[in-house]
Parts: sequence; C-alpha cells; structure tokens
Amino acid sequence: MRLKPNDTVNSRFLLKILPAFFLVSLFFLVTLSYFELNNAKKSHNQLVQEKTDNLARLLTEPVWQLSTKLSVNILKTTLDASDIICIKLEQDSDITPLIMEGECNDLSSEEVLEFNSPIIYLDLRNTSRSLGIVYLYTKNATQWSSITKQLITLTALSLTLFITLIIITSVAFRSTIITPLSRVSKSLKYYRQTGQRVPVNWDSTDELGQLISNYNRNLARQTEIEADLKEAHLKTENALSSLKEAQTNLIHSEKMASLGSLVAGIAHEINTPLGNSLTVATTVSDITRNISKDIESGALTKSALDSFIESITEASTILERNLETAAKQIRNFKNVAVDQTSEKRRKFDLKQVIDEIIYTLNPLIKHTPFDIEVSVPPDISLDSYPGPLGQIITNCFNNTLLHGFEGKSSGLIRIEANLINEKYLSLIISDNGNGMSPAECEKAFDPFFTTKLGYGGSGLGLNLVYNLTTTILGGTVDINSKINMGVTLNFKLPISAPGAHRTQGYV
Repeated sequence: MRLKPNDTVNSRFLLKILPAFFLVSLFFLVTLSYFELNNAKKSHNQLVQEKTDNLARLLTEPVWQLSTKLSVNILKTTLDASDIICIKLEQDSDITPLIMEGECNDLSSEEVLEFNSPIIYLDLRNTSRSLGIVYLYTKNATQWSSITKQLITLTALSLTLFITLIIITSVAFRSTIITPLSRVSKSLKYYRQTGQRVPVNWDSTDELGQLISNYNRNLARQTEIEADLKEAHLKTENALSSLKEAQTNLIHSEKMASLGSLVAGIAHEINTPLGNSLTVATTVSDITRNISKDIESGALTKSALDSFIESITEASTILERNLETAAKQIRNFKNVAVDQTSEKRRKFDLKQVIDEIIYTLNPLIKHTPFDIEVSVPPDISLDSYPGPLGQIITNCFNNTLLHGFEGKSSGLIRIEANLINEKYLSLIISDNGNGMSPAECEKAFDPFFTTKLGYGGSGLGLNLVYNLTTTILGGTVDINSKINMGVTLNFKLPISAPGAHRTQGYV
C-alpha cells in the first residue's frame, strides 16, 4: 500500500515539531526585537540628547551676545538637518523673547518626547553663568522608523533560522530514523514477494541499531525454524503415508479375519452333514457288496432283496438330506463370501441377504449362551452393495462377542429393519451386553480406538463400520449406549445407494 505524503513518519514528525520550532523562533524574534527596540530607543534618545547638548553649546555665544537672528538661524539649521519637530529657546534675559521653530503647537501628546540642555557661559575667570535652556522635541514614530530595517533583518534571520532548523532536523531524522526503518520495510516487502529473508544492513549502537540487530537474529532464527518445520512436515507426511498404508492393511486383515472365522465355523458345520453322508455311503457300499455276493452264489431271496431296497431307499433319503444341508451351507457361505470380497452393486432382498449372513454367523455362537434375533420384514428390495452391508453386520457381531458379552453368561443380539419412507430404511443392531461409557461412545468410530489393545483388538471394527456406512452405502450411523445397558447402532440407509464409491481398505 502506497503511503500518502501526510501519512509518512517524517511528515508526522515535522507536523509535530514545526509548532515547537515556530514558537522558539517567534520567541527568539520577539525577545531580540524587544532588546533591539530598547537599544534603539536608548541610542536615539542619547543621540537627540547629544544634539541638544551640542545645540546648547552652539547657542552659548549668540545668546550671550543677545544675537537673536543668529540664534534663529542656528535653530532652523538644526531643525532642517534632523528628525526634530520643534525647538524652543528660553533665555534668562528678560529682554530676549522666547524663540520657537518647527511644529510646536501640540507638544503635550504622549507621542512627543522632550529633550533639554542648559546654556552655560564661562567667562575669562571660568565662572559659569546660566543663559537659558534649549528644548528639542521628537516623536515616537521617528524611533520606529529608525529601527524598521533592523526588525526586518531580525525577522529574516528568524525565518532563516526556522527553515534551517526544519531542514537540519528533517535530514537528521531521515538519516537516523527513516533510513533504517525503510530498509526494514524493504526487507519485509522482499520477503512477502519472494519468500526469502534478507537481513538489514545497518550498524549502530542506538536503540534502532539494537532493534535491527534483533530483527536480523529473528530472521535467521525463523529461517532455521522453517527448515525444521519443512523437515518435520516431510517426516509427518511420510509417517501419515505409512499410517494410511498400515491402516489399509489392518482393515484388510480385519475383513479377512472375519471371513476366516466364517470359514472355520462353516467348515465345522459342513463337516457334520458330510460325515453323515460318508457314513451312509459306506453303509450302502457294504449292503451292495453283500447283495452282490448273494446274487453270485444264487442265494438271493425275495426278503433279502426287499431289505436291500428298503435300506437303499432309507440311505438315499439320509444322504440327500445331508448333502442338501451341506450344499445350502456352502451356497450361503459362497454368497456372503463373494459379497464381502467385492464392491459389486446389485438389487437384492434385504431379508434374504441378512438371513444368509446370520446363517454363516450361527456357527460362532451355536455352542455359546448367546442368541441372535432377526426382525426384518420381507419384500424390502435394495439397489445397493450387499458386501459392505454384510461386512457391517459381521463387524458389529464380532465386536459384540469380543467386547459386549465379555464375562456374560447370556446375551442377545438383535437385528431390526424397517422402512422409513420410500427412499430410506432404518437398520438397528443392538445387544444387551456390557455397554460403553459416554467417553467411549464419543471415540467409538475413531480409527485404532479399542479397549482391547494388546488383546486381539485392532480398533478398526467400528471405524470400518462407519466408513462403509457413510461412504459406499451413503447412509448415517449413530451409537447409543450406557454402562451395563448394551449398545445400539442406528443406521439410516438409502434404498438406492449413491454412485460407485471406493472406501479405503475395502477391496
């Protein structure tokens, strides 16, 4: 921003100092004029008095000789050659009249000054004798006219002094104050334009020198701090990148761990029907060998054939039922596993998908005192991502088993779903477990927050739930809980999910 002339430090300083200089110069002028006037008055009065004394000496002889004509001529000559307005000659002789020359009408005015000198005659015996008195009259204006030139000179000198003081003060102020401040200003302006700090070249031991020295030290210190900050920023970015990579790996591990537990549970569940099927198949094989021997030996009877047929029929029924059970389990697991390992969007029935997910989770609590209760109306069709939805339910389920039911001899996980309107549905996942404190609820969705640090908890379960809900599914989630009052997660999900998304760590 360009400063106006009146806004500069030099101008403001001069505006403040000028009145002082003016008053000093005026005081100097008035004082000097006063003394000069008094001196001029004294000199003028002394000069007029000397003229009066000289005139008295000149008139001594004419008055002694009673030469009135000569006295008048001397008076006229004195009057013409000076600033005297009136001359009076009073003689002691009674025969000699009063002689007056000049403007002697109004001599009582205060502007008229009177000077007199006695006329003394010394005879041969050095005896003095008074012959009369001569009076000279002048005006005050005459005094002023005599000192006018001196006053003009004094005024010019005072004005010169005033201007000289201004110039000297301005030059001194600029050289000692403005110049270093201007250099500091240029240094700051250069930094603002280029980002480079240039120290100010100024060497003095006064306050400004100390200020600029401190400014230069601060510049050097700021440069060091900026270098440290850049290095710290680079380290922070590297650490953040590493942290994001670690978070991605942990989230992937979290998802794979969930699938791993599903695989273990499904493997155990499939083992039973497959084991039964293998037993039945072995029994059928034994029965078939026995009937083959009877046929080869010709000892086959009708009752043996009827028994064989009855056994085969019963075995087929058992085998079909067990294989169907195994196929159903494999089919449900396949649907859930495929959904949870992809981001494929499709239209699906909400109840069917949740039933499939719960079916794969049942083995985890089949032999525990905990139960799952599902309340989902049929015919709720979604155009969304079943994989992330299954991951959300699985993570909530695992979080409840790990934290909510710890130390519990019984527990219930409840899953409810209801339509809010034609665009949104409500999904509520709750339990009656240990619950959470208000402080824990505030941090529940934060990454890496866990009360099981070092005991198998990664702190990413509910964080993944939050990310999947708010990003790929386009919904919201709130958590409500109290100590020993369980946890309730309220989801608001759109019937039709937003466009394709990718969420960090979800593959």
